Amino acid sequence: MKYFFRRRFPGADDVLLIESGSPEVARRALVRIRDHFPRARYHALTCWPETAQESRLAPEGPYQSVFHAADYPSGWEKLRLLLSLARRKWRVLAILCTGEPMLWRWKMLAVALLPSKVLIVNENADFFWVDWTHRRQVRQFLAVRWGVNRDEITATALRALVFPFTLIFLILTALYLYARRWRRLLTWKLRPPQAKARSDGDSKLPQASRGEIR
Repeated sequence: MKYFFRRRFPGADDVLLIESGSPEVARRALVRIRDHFPRARYHALTCWPETAQESRLAPEGPYQSVFHAADYPSGWEKLRLLLSLARRKWRVLAILCTGEPMLWRWKMLAVALLPSKVLIVNENADFFWVDWTHRRQVRQFLAVRWGVNRDEITATALRALVFPFTLIFLILTALYLYARRWRRLLTWKLRPPQAKARSDGDSKLPQASRGEIR
């Protein structure tokens, strides 16, 4: 994801649409997106198989190229495709988020890997940019999708920030305790035999004295 802190829209010669959920929503969203980028070439990553009645690869079709998720079943194949798309440097990535759990791995990987400005499309075919200007819309959208309110989002974010430091503290504490234990063991190993015998004899004296008392 790029252009998060840029207010202006990037010039787009190519737009990639991750099409999941209802095809009707994708169709209506595509019409609206074309109003913003009328000269752009459109590409689709879809969960739906290509039908005979609508050849999307045809010159008169809505997309210039189509990638079918079913053709990339393994994680390595997904990653390889997205890396190849990243090298094409398409500036706009439109993602359908209709509340249906479809292609969510593709969506997360695409947001992380593609150098594009992200456009979120909801189930009503409305959309907004994922950037600093629309941070309130992004927060509200996540709250509705994940069923959490603002306070819970803030608390979760704080826990996520504190967790690495807590983990580092626990690891350092464990390393300190193990280092102190091994230092004592090494010190005992390096002591002269006479000192070891004297130490062992001193540790046995109280037991012997208790035996004599008995």
